[in-house]
Amino acid sequence: MKKYIPNALTTLRLLLVPLFIILIISNEEYSYHYALIVFIFASLTDVLDGKLARKFNVESRFGAFFDPLADKILILTAFVLFLNLEELNEIVMPWMVFLILFRDLSVTALRVFIKSRGLSMVTSKIAKLKTAFQLFSITIILWLLSFYPGYLFDNAIIKLLMFIVTLFTVSTGIDYYYKNLRLILSKDKCT
Repeated sequence: MKKYIPNALTTLRLLLVPLFIILIISNEEYSYHYALIVFIFASLTDVLDGKLARKFNVESRFGAFFDPLADKILILTAFVLFLNLEELNEIVMPWMVFLILFRDLSVTALRVFIKSRGLSMVTSKIAKLKTAFQLFSITIILWLLSFYPGYLFDNAIIKLLMFIVTLFTVSTGIDYYYKNLRLILSKDKCT
């Protein structure tokens, strides 16, 4: 039974995304509060699934592929939804979301390409920190939307936070390509 828990948590994170979308776009009283709770819970599943997989020694191909994919779907959904919120018009800019989206799609494409060649992708340690920072930033924004929405209007600190998230995200994408393209090229030269 233990071996199914990490993958179940990853799947649960994916299933929470539609609920998160409904809560953000519903514009009902306390919907941001509930969205914050759902997002925090989904983020905790990200922390737990990897730890449990290692603890129970049940790391799987499903988890290796879908865990980072579930993270990307959750995070990108939040940022895309933020683009449509009036409270965040001056904070979450389209160019930021485009760069984050482009980075995540290109790294996923790289992962699929490397896997199709029978190679193991060189992971980036700072990419885990990037995901944690993205989750933290989204949580802060949701918390402010829930409890202090007026604080978001033209707030330089939150703007700076989003700028750093974007820059950090893009830099980890460059790091992935740098490490993995060298691997692919060296493999080609050996054969």
